[in-house]
Amino acid sequence: MPAELVLLPVALLLAGGALAWAVRRAVPQSGRVIGALFGWAALVASVATWLPQRAPLDLTVGELGAGIRLAVRLDAVSFAFGLFVLIPAALLLTFLRSPSPPLALLAAAAALFTLQASGLILAALGWGAALLLTAMLLQAGGEAKPMTTRLRDQAALLLLLWAAAAIYTRAGTDQYAAIPVSALQPQVFGLVAVAALLASGLVPWKSWPASLSARLKPETAGPATALLFFTGFYFLVRMYQAGGGHYPSPVFNYLLAAAGAGCVIAATLRAQAASSRREYFGETLPITGGFALLALALGSPLGVAAAIATLATASLFCALLPLVPEEALTRPGMLVLVLSVGLPPTAVFGTRLLDIQAAVETNELSGYLGLAVAAAWVVGIAAAARAVRLSPRREVDLAGSRWGALAVGAVLVAGGAGLGALQSVVAIPAAATVVSFPSSALTGGLIATNAASGGWPAIALGGVLAIAVLALGFFGRGSTVPSLTGPEPAPFFAPRWRSLPDRLGAVADALEVPAEFRVTGWKRFDAALTQGSIWLWIALFVALAIVITRWP
Repeated sequence: MPAELVLLPVALLLAGGALAWAVRRAVPQSGRVIGALFGWAALVASVATWLPQRAPLDLTVGELGAGIRLAVRLDAVSFAFGLFVLIPAALLLTFLRSPSPPLALLAAAAALFTLQASGLILAALGWGAALLLTAMLLQAGGEAKPMTTRLRDQAALLLLLWAAAAIYTRAGTDQYAAIPVSALQPQVFGLVAVAALLASGLVPWKSWPASLSARLKPETAGPATALLFFTGFYFLVRMYQAGGGHYPSPVFNYLLAAAGAGCVIAATLRAQAASSRREYFGETLPITGGFALLALALGSPLGVAAAIATLATASLFCALLPLVPEEALTRPGMLVLVLSVGLPPTAVFGTRLLDIQAAVETNELSGYLGLAVAAAWVVGIAAAARAVRLSPRREVDLAGSRWGALAVGAVLVAGGAGLGALQSVVAIPAAATVVSFPSSALTGGLIATNAASGGWPAIALGGVLAIAVLALGFFGRGSTVPSLTGPEPAPFFAPRWRSLPDRLGAVADALEVPAEFRVTGWKRFDAALTQGSIWLWIALFVALAIVITRWP
C-alpha cells in the first residue's frame, strides 16, 4: 500500500475545513453537513489504510532543519489513538451544531497529525497547533481561555519541547523507534511525564475536562475535550517504545500508578458531591482516565493492553456525554448513569475489571492500588444513585441529541460483549508495538477476555445482559422516570480542594500589568498582549517571520 495514504485522513480533514469555510462565507451558520461528511470520511480512510495489512507505514518528506524531521508513521499505536480522536469528533460533528465546523475540522487534523508524527519534536509542534486551533474554536463559541488553562497548556508544551530537544541532543534523533534506550534519562522522562499529566488533566483537583463540561456548552466543550484528552496518554505509551519496553526507573511506574489511583479517588469524591447531573457526568472522564493511567503505569503487557481498551471507552464517553439532553431524567438518561458508573455488562465494566486485574497481578503495591480504586468504584455507584435525584444544571433548554446519545450508549453497552474483539483488533496490537507481549498475557480471542487472575465471558454472559439493557433503553426512550420528591441528598464528603485552580485563576485574571512593565501606552493593546489574544499573536508571528526571512 502506498505510504502516501498515511496522510489521507489529515488531508481529508484539511480539505473539509477549507470547503466548510468557503461555504460559510456564502451561507453563514452552515457547514455542519460538510463537517460531518469529512469527519466520517477521515475515519473510514484511516481504517481502510490500516486494516488490510496491519503493518507499519512510514512516509518521510524531508528535513525541516534544526533537527526537525518531517516524517509520519502509521502503526498500531497511532491507529488506535487516531480512532480515539476521530470517532468522537465525527459523532459530535454529526449530532451537535458546532460553533465553527471549519475550525473543528482543522483542530482534528492537527490532533491527528500529532499522533502520526514519527518523532517527538514534530509531535510537539503538531500538538501546539492543535492547542491553538482548539482555543480558536472556543473563542468562536464565545468562550475565552481562562488564565489557568493558558498556563497549563503553555507549561505542558514547553516541557514537551524541552524533553524532545534533550533527547535529540543526546541521541541525534527524536524518532520514537530509533531513540537509544540510554538517551531516555530519568530527568528527560520526568519532563514528558509531567507534560502528559497536565495535557490530559490527570490531577487530584478538578481537571480541565470536568471544568469545560461544567462551564461551557456541550457543543463547545465536547470537541475540545475529544481532541486534547488523549495526547498525554499517547506520549506515555510512546515512551515505552523509546525506552525499550519500560520506563527509565521503576519509581516512575509506581508514581504514575499512584497518580492514576489518586485521580480515580479524587474524581469519585467530587462526583458524589456534584450539585447537578451535568457536573456528575463531567467527572466520568477523569475517573476513566485515572483507571487508564493506573493500568498503563504498571508496565506489564496486560496493563498496557487494558489501558488502551479503557481509553477506547473514554473515547466514546467524549462523544456520549455532550449528547445527553439537559432535561428531566429519562430512561436513556438512566442508561447513561449505568454506563458512567461502569455496571455490567457494559464495556466500561469489562475494561475497569481488566485494569484492576492487571494491578493485582503485577505486584503487592500495585495490588493495593487496585483495591483502592475498586473501593472508589463502589463509592461511585452510590454517587450515581445520588445523581438520579439531582436537578439539571441550567434552566435553559440544552437539547443535546437523544438519538445520538442512545446510539453511542448502545455501542458502549454492546461493547461488553465485544470486549474480546476490541482487545484483539485494537488493544493487543498497540500494546505489542511498545512492550513485549506474550500470547498468554491475555487470551480468549473474540468471544472472551481471560487473564491469569480471572476472565470475562463476553459473549456468553455479557451478550445476554447487553440485550436486556438495550431493550430497556430503547423501549423506554421517550419515557420520563417518575420524579422523586424531597430535598437533594447531601454528599457523603465535600472535597475542599476541587475548585483550587479556579480560585487561583480568578486571582490571576484580576491582576493588571504595572505601569513600569507595560509595552506600549495603549491599555487595550497591552491587555491583549498579556491575556494571550490568539489573533494578535498570530499577526505578530507572521510579521516576525516576514522580517526575519527578508532581512539582508
